[in-house]
Amino acid sequence: MRARLLSILGCLAWAGVSQLHAEDVLTVADRLVNQRLSYIYGSEDPHNGGLDCSGFVQIVFRESCGIELPNEADKQLDYCRQHGQVWDSTSGWTPETLKPGDLIFFAGPYDLPRESRIVHVMMYCGYDTMMGAQMLGRREDGVIGGVGEYFFNPRSPSGVFGESGERFIGHRRVFAYGRLNLGTAQVGLEKIASWHVASGKAFGNKSRID
Repeated sequence: MRARLLSILGCLAWAGVSQLHAEDVLTVADRLVNQRLSYIYGSEDPHNGGLDCSGFVQIVFRESCGIELPNEADKQLDYCRQHGQVWDSTSGWTPETLKPGDLIFFAGPYDLPRESRIVHVMMYCGYDTMMGAQMLGRREDGVIGGVGEYFFNPRSPSGVFGESGERFIGHRRVFAYGRLNLGTAQVGLEKIASWHVASGKAFGNKSRID
């Protein structure tokens, strides 16, 4: 059973909650991916036939540990700052810092009805892949957009907290990474590999589009 294979992925600790396991987070995310949902801006309910990026993250953490996150990507980043850890361009982040279950926050030129330059959020799931909902980009199954698993090339964040709300010009970029109170247990890459293999997913040389 898929959940048993995920049980070796380690755990996240949550203030006020006993233990939040990476197993649970990835299991819920994978279940949503397997529903073949569309991207629907503003949707927080899969019964609508689709989700947006922050709606996906909301459901994952609500159903995996009972935590109710805010419903916009920029507010979810603020939540990580208050209840976990974040990395921006000043934080000394390296690719080895990134762990399954971490959140990836993007900034870009999209026209959204808010001042924040954070426009998108996805969840890292190991081996240069991320899960979530987005309008564009090629999923690992070849489909463009929707709720799915996407290629992701971990790269240094470009954001600096406290900057003005001016938009980046051109392609969106990684603004910051967020983690919700990670415990001391480290997640071994060989264990993440076993999950990908059990899932029928190949990894290695990939064309990365995100």
